[in-house]
Amino acid sequence: MLADINRAAGDAIRVVCRFRPQNSREIKEGGIPVVTFDDELTSVRIESREYPGTFNFDRVFDWKSTQDHVFSYAASATIDDVMRGYNGTIFAYGQTGSGKTHTMMGDMENEGMKGLTPRIVESIFSTIFSSPPHLEFTVRVSFMEIYMEKIRDLLNPANDNLPIHEEKSRGVYVKGLLEVFVGSIGEVYDAMRRGQSSRMVAQTNMNSESSRSHSIFVLTITQKNLQDGSQKVGKLSLVDLAGSEKVGKTGASGQTLEEAKKINKSLSALGMVINALTDGKSSHIPYRDSKLTRILQESLGGNSRTTLIINCSPSSFNEAETVSTLRFGMRAKTIKNKAKINAELSPGELKALLKRCKVDLSSIQTYCHALEKELNVWRSGGTVSENDWVTPLNVAVAVEEVSTPSAPLPLPSSVTDSMRSSTPAILIADDEREDFLRRENELSDQLAEKEAELEQQKLRMEELIEAVANMRKGDTELLHENKVLSATVADLHLQIEKLQFETKDAAINLDSMKEEKGEMGQIVEDLKKRIIELQASQPVIAVTPEEKERRKKQKMAQMMVEFDPSASLSEKEKSMRASLAKLAHLKAHSSPPTKPEDIEAQHVELLEAKSQLEQQDALIEEFALKAKTSEEEVERLCRQKEELEGKVAAIEREYEELLDRTINEEVSGAGPEVASMFEDLKARLESVYESRSSHAETELEDYRAMLARKEEELVRMQTTVAEQRHLTEELKSAVESVRSAGGNGSGFSVDDNEEIQRLRKNMAQELAEFDGMKKKLMRDLKNRCEKVVELEISLEDVRDQYDTMAKTSNVAKASNAQQQKMAFLERNLEQLTAVQKTLVESNGMLKKDMVKMDRQLTARNERIVNLEGLLNDATTKLELQNQKFEAQLASMREKLQEARSSQTQNANPASAWLYSSRIAKPLRGGGNTFIPAGEMDSAGDVQVNLDDTPSKSRASWYISLLAKK
Repeated sequence: MLADINRAAGDAIRVVCRFRPQNSREIKEGGIPVVTFDDELTSVRIESREYPGTFNFDRVFDWKSTQDHVFSYAASATIDDVMRGYNGTIFAYGQTGSGKTHTMMGDMENEGMKGLTPRIVESIFSTIFSSPPHLEFTVRVSFMEIYMEKIRDLLNPANDNLPIHEEKSRGVYVKGLLEVFVGSIGEVYDAMRRGQSSRMVAQTNMNSESSRSHSIFVLTITQKNLQDGSQKVGKLSLVDLAGSEKVGKTGASGQTLEEAKKINKSLSALGMVINALTDGKSSHIPYRDSKLTRILQESLGGNSRTTLIINCSPSSFNEAETVSTLRFGMRAKTIKNKAKINAELSPGELKALLKRCKVDLSSIQTYCHALEKELNVWRSGGTVSENDWVTPLNVAVAVEEVSTPSAPLPLPSSVTDSMRSSTPAILIADDEREDFLRRENELSDQLAEKEAELEQQKLRMEELIEAVANMRKGDTELLHENKVLSATVADLHLQIEKLQFETKDAAINLDSMKEEKGEMGQIVEDLKKRIIELQASQPVIAVTPEEKERRKKQKMAQMMVEFDPSASLSEKEKSMRASLAKLAHLKAHSSPPTKPEDIEAQHVELLEAKSQLEQQDALIEEFALKAKTSEEEVERLCRQKEELEGKVAAIEREYEELLDRTINEEVSGAGPEVASMFEDLKARLESVYESRSSHAETELEDYRAMLARKEEELVRMQTTVAEQRHLTEELKSAVESVRSAGGNGSGFSVDDNEEIQRLRKNMAQELAEFDGMKKKLMRDLKNRCEKVVELEISLEDVRDQYDTMAKTSNVAKASNAQQQKMAFLERNLEQLTAVQKTLVESNGMLKKDMVKMDRQLTARNERIVNLEGLLNDATTKLELQNQKFEAQLASMREKLQEARSSQTQNANPASAWLYSSRIAKPLRGGGNTFIPAGEMDSAGDVQVNLDDTPSKSRASWYISLLAKK
């Protein structure tokens, strides 16, 4: 075992160099290969003027080497060490686009292009399945990346800022990193696929899918011997470093530029750690300058078997970056690690070790007692002979070498500590070191928590800023709407208040008007009483109904006398009468004609008589029309009579109003000015009344004359009708005589007789109708005459009343003249009364104004109180609105918190795969044959599907380059 320990303590990092073919950009830029290799493929020479030199490595692979060749040399020995219980690390370093991801991952679905990681997984499971059946294995995998100096769990992306801890038993580890139990190759691929899909990549001028972070895939294999209970733990870390970038070539900008800065900074820290480890002069190794170097602390000078694969470009276009990478590999090759087996002893080995320790302890105790005795002798001044001196104690500890899979004996803690990578410094005690590590872990946890909390606070602050901006926008809109509505409500309130105030003011004015109305009503009542008294004091002219009837008959007699029924007939009537007389004379004195000439002459005369009779008929019709016109004229006179009656009524009303005003003037006072005003008013009223009365009498006389003319025409028409009737009778007798004469053979013909008979009948009928019309007109005329007489009587009564009032006024004037002696005293009394009345009225007005002002003041006070209440209500509403807004803000914060928590929950892989991956899946050996990926797995029966493997596109460009070669 000691030999194994010494060999492990002298292990150096194994460095493998691999070159890729030139890419299209290098060829386009005119690049040529500037590297050559020796025959043993252990050194590479740069053929360049600026960077010439030869670099030696453990192995060099040119661009023609296959993935299997690289795996066989770089990874197979590391897999054996891990299965024996060592810690192993394989990481790829180089500039961006140099083929690191292709080397580590490759094309997982292409058997020839698989990278180291899938081949290592297959090899590990093949070793497990071919192990003895008494060995039980459990495999755990974890996948993380270092992005922008933050550790992010790729299997659980919600954990994006994990802390780094260090313990004495575990070394350096990442706290909170999800470890997934796997039972087959397919499950490992599934975990790798999930992690690769969460990695940060971006496109640059050097690489279409450039890694923007360092990825670390860790396989932890626990091996337990079921026979003796011993246990070993091997941990393999597969690191794909992000490539160093020269901004001028990659064209990075913005976020990509920031990522490039962080990548170059961490790689620079890695170079400084390697320099400090290799120069032998540094007293401090800066592992803590970067999280990458802190995680790789065990792999750089610590407890690990490490293999470094440096990827380079052979082109002259990137010779500076290639030389820098080669120098980095040369420095790393000199680092010495102190790897040990991570094993736990079996109970039997622990018992043997305990027994051996007890024997050694008893020997040491015996030796100590002998030394104490000899020391006491020397202190007491005595001497001890040289032969009695205590011989030195030789404790032989037999240590057996333990080969795989047997468990080796544990080493003392001092040896274990010496094997770990450490910073050269002052030695401290173990308990102080443990306290320091514990304190460091606590501070790391706190720092990680604070960083995570800071990130959450930043996100929350951004969300809150956005929410506040939205709320402010909504608040601004609400405030604008609120202002508009408030202004509208304020205007409405002001209008309501104004209307209420105006209503109260109107009510006050109404009360004042009611009081004034009451006072005026009282005055009117007094005036009415005064009018009644004055009317009672005036002489009453009693006109009996008999007197009115007598006066009416007299008026009617006088009016009917004026109509003369014996008026002369018109010229046409006279001619008609002459014709009838001539016809009668012809009938009486003429003898029947015997000669044809006489007969013809008589026939002519008869025709003339017939024509005259027709003219008489026309005249009768004309009289009928005149009668109708007269009737219409009578109706018009009736209407004028009604209008005249209305005017008389208006005159009476004006007279009454004049009387009321005269009485009011008399009551108001008897001063000289009032008396003169009264006289003027009286004279003016009398003149108006006389003018109106004379005008009415003139109109009445005109109507009377018009009515007389109409009556005359009516009488003439009646006389004419009578004469026409008489003429008709004469014509009738004449026609009869003519008919008789014709019957004797000496008269007219039968046709003429019939015509005369027809004319006679028509004449008689028309005269009868005219007689009826005459009677009707006479009745209407009589009725209208009666109405005119009544109007004249009424007018005379009004005139008598007016004369009476005038006489009464003259009497009052005479009475005032007689009481001239009392006028002076009464005038003084009236002046005093007027002054008193003025004072009383002023006092009353002041009282009314005071009451009105009191009411207005009360109304204003009420309005002020209402306005104060409205102000308080508005303040309360504003406070409630503020509380409402605060509640809404709190609610939105809660919703944001819930949304954030739900996002966090959704971000966590809550699938069945995650829960099942936390269950241990023990695997036992037993000589099982290896089943390649893609078929049914014997351990987990999981079908592997790599169609969506993320590394497919990442390796396509490298495969195309190899295909060209």
